[in-house]
Amino acid sequence: MTERVMKWIKTEALIAEGDCVIAGVSGGADSVCLLLLLLELQEKLQFNLCVVHVEHGIREQESREDAAFVETLCERYQIPCHTYAVDVPSYAKKKGLGLEEAARIKRYECYEKEIARFKGQFERIKVALAHHADDNAETLLFQMVRGSGIEGLAGMRAKRPFVSGAEIIRPLLNVQRQEIEAYLKETGQEYRTDSTNLDTDYSRNRIRHEILPELSKVNVKAVSHINQSARLLQQVADYLKEQTKAAEKECCRFEETFSDGEKTFAPENGSDGKKYPSYEKKCVRIEADSFLNYPELIQTELLHRLLGKISGSSKDIGAVHVEAVRKLFYKQVGRSINLPYGIEGKRIYEGVCLVNNRVGLDANVSQKEKSRKIEKAEEIYCLTQQEWCKLEAGETVTINLPDGQMFFRILNVSGEIGQIHKKKYTKWLNYDKIKGDLQVRRRREGDYLTVDLQGHRKKLKEYFVNEKIPREKRETMWLLTAEAHVIWVIGGRISACYKIDEETKRILEIQMVGGNYNEN
Repeated sequence: MTERVMKWIKTEALIAEGDCVIAGVSGGADSVCLLLLLLELQEKLQFNLCVVHVEHGIREQESREDAAFVETLCERYQIPCHTYAVDVPSYAKKKGLGLEEAARIKRYECYEKEIARFKGQFERIKVALAHHADDNAETLLFQMVRGSGIEGLAGMRAKRPFVSGAEIIRPLLNVQRQEIEAYLKETGQEYRTDSTNLDTDYSRNRIRHEILPELSKVNVKAVSHINQSARLLQQVADYLKEQTKAAEKECCRFEETFSDGEKTFAPENGSDGKKYPSYEKKCVRIEADSFLNYPELIQTELLHRLLGKISGSSKDIGAVHVEAVRKLFYKQVGRSINLPYGIEGKRIYEGVCLVNNRVGLDANVSQKEKSRKIEKAEEIYCLTQQEWCKLEAGETVTINLPDGQMFFRILNVSGEIGQIHKKKYTKWLNYDKIKGDLQVRRRREGDYLTVDLQGHRKKLKEYFVNEKIPREKRETMWLLTAEAHVIWVIGGRISACYKIDEETKRILEIQMVGGNYNEN
């Protein structure tokens, strides 16, 4: 196995002579195997090696014993080891996150701190993680069942940029779990076992302990073949990225207006995704003549890329926003939509203009254009594919709205549900009945509620009238929807279709907090 890992490292150019390699070692089988293999290869590759262990403060005594195990192991092999103790439970509570997500954030913060300790001493710094082929197969299957795009199905990459001057590398990504365990048995090396990894209430653990073993019965090389597919999809994703860059160069004109009135038109000046608070505005004009000649796949990829650049973040940019911008190309000049992060999409004569209104309005748009009809605001917030995966993994996901926050988590039902708490801003929905994407948005024409189990509908407008909700308030109320079907009027009723019952296995708990959204 050592030779296979060596070949993988060379093929993927993971480690070069003189590198500083920081190994993340938890004490589990995978990371202990990684450490021993790096020790074997250190003389041949001539790199510097040290270890980071993060004690998350989650499993109390068991966690502290993991830290002691890693420190003792490093002492035996005379490897520098730096242990970081963090309080993940407190951080998770403060930020409204699940423990797994909070632990991941704090762990990567510790890696950044460790990198900072070596900056200036080494030209290249690598953080080596112990993800292996089974982990990659689990990730691909997990993304597939959640309906991920190509990039999600491409799985983990052998290396990726991290912070400036450092990369994340995965030297074991071509090795399977059974090989790791065989290697440790052969060397007589002990390791620690995280008890939570055996809990099949977590989706990833179910894939690991139940689904992958069944797939391996169908084909003993199932894990290997899934990884081959991931590699092919990485090539597809990379090709698509290059084609999208070419389309951007042809179709797009980035415009930045400085406070002194000077103007530049240079894609390289507006295509790095950074925020420019000193600019009066930041926008990109997309020329319809060239844009519409591209296949729909390239169009959607390009629009997603542009929205991320103009806003500085792609976190809350979903397929519904991309499609709303794409439809603008087929509408009358002067039509406009509002998007997350204060982005406005405008239909202009030559195509579509995306403007970041947080740093000023587009001074070149005439008053006549501004006075034309603006379509109903499309301020839509969706759970991303990555966030759905986090929910399935038992984590809490947060959507940040302009006037509050929504927290989502999945509860597994064991036995009787018991009494359902009747709270105004906390609701339980039957997660097993949720199909398609969920959106948090304002009302639209055609919205409706399902009022009983027979499927009878009531127009949202009729509901507002019956509840005596003032007309001016209706426009500002948030709705949780699946297309035109209103699942929950925030602060009001939920759809009868999604109520939990004795057959419910999983509950989606949603809580709205902040601003005026506080339980009595």
